[in-house]
Amino acid sequence: MRLYPLLWHRRPRLWATPLGVAIALGVSSQPFSCSPRMVDTPSIKPFERKMPEMPKNLVPFSGPACQAPARLPATRQAATRVPNPVKPTPEAVNLGRIYYGYYCIHCHGPSGKGNGTVGGSYVPEPTVLTSPKVQAMSDGALCWSMVMGLGHEPVLDSTVPLERRWYIVHYLRAVARPSRS
Repeated sequence: MRLYPLLWHRRPRLWATPLGVAIALGVSSQPFSCSPRMVDTPSIKPFERKMPEMPKNLVPFSGPACQAPARLPATRQAATRVPNPVKPTPEAVNLGRIYYGYYCIHCHGPSGKGNGTVGGSYVPEPTVLTSPKVQAMSDGALCWSMVMGLGHEPVLDSTVPLERRWYIVHYLRAVARPSRS
């Protein structure tokens, strides 16, 4: 008679208890294992000893060599006088297209018409970036409006780096130009 298969199928709890005890014993014996433990691994604790000297020729990440990123003035009127430091080359327009896809396309749509997949749910609706009003703005004012304009959250100022905004301005100028076909 095959008693073993009958016990396993009819009384799984009978086998689960010894199995659970065996697992618990295996886990509880972990402190007695031969492998090193995290608490025994040497580490530098704060103020415990002097930190080692940094190797030469490393790029610093703090101190005077690392200045805070450039920022635009606090008002649109002051930003109007800030020139675009990026030259309007085809490469700059292409980078602007890429950055526009990262940050702007969801609200303003693929061609800047304000018809993005997310933008339709906002009040006010996203600005049409190809409109004459937007295109008449200076590069500095347009760059400022990208993150501080009506309907934008000030947190975008830290989300969209300033250097990328200048490229987006060039892309918006290129999209608004009538195509020569």
